[in-house]
Amino acid sequence: MRACQHVFPETFNGFELWSLADGSYEGGVNAPFDEATRAERMQRIAEVLPKDNPAFAAVVAGAREPLLLSDFITHRQLRLTEYYDLALKPLGIRHQVAIPILTGTHAGGVVFNKGGLRSFTNEDMDLIRQFGRQIVLAHQTAQALAASEPQKAQVKTTDQLMLRRAGLSRRESEVLLWIAEGKRDKEIALILGVSYRTVTDHVRAILTKLRVETRTAAVAVAQRLGVMQNP
Repeated sequence: MRACQHVFPETFNGFELWSLADGSYEGGVNAPFDEATRAERMQRIAEVLPKDNPAFAAVVAGAREPLLLSDFITHRQLRLTEYYDLALKPLGIRHQVAIPILTGTHAGGVVFNKGGLRSFTNEDMDLIRQFGRQIVLAHQTAQALAASEPQKAQVKTTDQLMLRRAGLSRRESEVLLWIAEGKRDKEIALILGVSYRTVTDHVRAILTKLRVETRTAAVAVAQRLGVMQNP
């Protein structure tokens, strides 16, 4: 949200996600709501936004481009909703753009809200579109790193001696262990903090040194060497 403020200082911003399984909410906004009623207000906004804000349905349907709320509902129609009374009216907000975020488990996004008669211009939307790609990438990266956290201890403590004796370098051994944990090359690159191309080069070297043709076969070799247990 600090980045959003840097891009458009005149806006209020939020990062909001809803679980597709049970509708539970997580996120936050930088709007100056009354602190005495803030928690109750945010809980109610989380309940009514999915039904009152038509852009939310577009996110769930798979929208990827920034969504201008006025493309879905008129201001007159919006003023009839509880969402407007709770979230927009107290701050004098008339215009909203949402950057969609949709994963296998959650739907939501990052929103820009502002008042005044002037809506977001085409130039504003182009900037938000470029900014949004970075937001989505950052979110995907955070998800991948969080998902790998429980597996890090296993990879870190696995004895790599037999893999090293088989000719793999320390980094190649580490890459193979992450392959065995079910990670794809892009995920491994994020976890190790290296480029995707570096990981693919390591994978190619692993297959060559172990004299196999597939990743699955490489994992099977590691299992035969006793480096890891068979599933």
